[in-house]
Amino acid sequence: MESNLKARIIGAVTTVLALALILPNVLQSDKKSAFLSEIPEKPSTPTWVDESQNSRVRIELDGLAKGEMIASMKAPEPKISKQDDPKLLHVAGERSSLDEAGAAVAWSLQVGAFKDNKNAVKLRDKLRAHGFKGYLLKNSVTALDHVYVGPMLQRSKAEQTRTLLEKDLLLKDVRLQQYKPE
Repeated sequence: MESNLKARIIGAVTTVLALALILPNVLQSDKKSAFLSEIPEKPSTPTWVDESQNSRVRIELDGLAKGEMIASMKAPEPKISKQDDPKLLHVAGERSSLDEAGAAVAWSLQVGAFKDNKNAVKLRDKLRAHGFKGYLLKNSVTALDHVYVGPMLQRSKAEQTRTLLEKDLLLKDVRLQQYKPE
C-alpha cells in the first residue's frame, strides 16, 4: 500500500509543478509580448562610411555567383618547352638578377605533361613529398596538364634541382625554362 501512496504523491506533485509553470503563460492577457524581440533597430550608417565600396563588393559577388567573373580569372597559357631556354648573357647563374624589363629572372623546370589530370596531380604530390615545389598549369590549347617545379631565382639552383630530379626520382626529359609570372 505504501508504494501506491508514494506513486500518487509523486504524480500529484508533478501535476502541481506542471500547472505552476504552464498556467501563467496560458492565462497571460497580453499575448503579443511573447513575440516581441529585444533586439535593437539597426543603427544609422555613419557619414564616414563609403557605401559605394559595399555596393562594389556586392556587384563582384553577384558576378561570381552568375559566372561572369570566371572568364576574367583564367590563368594564362603555359609555355610548352621543347628544349632548355638559352642562358641569358647578362644573367649570372649563381645569383639572381633582373631582365631588360626590370622583372626578376626566375627559372622553372617542366617535369611532365599529362592528358589525365589524376596522373599530373599524382606526380605533383610525389614531387612535394620529396621536398620540391611542384605546381600544375593547364594548357587549354593542348588540353594537357603541365607539371612544373620552381620557380628558382638562380639558374644554377634550377640545374642542380634538375640533376636531383633525374637522379633521385628517375625523371627524364626535364626541361629548364625561364619562369614568367602571370
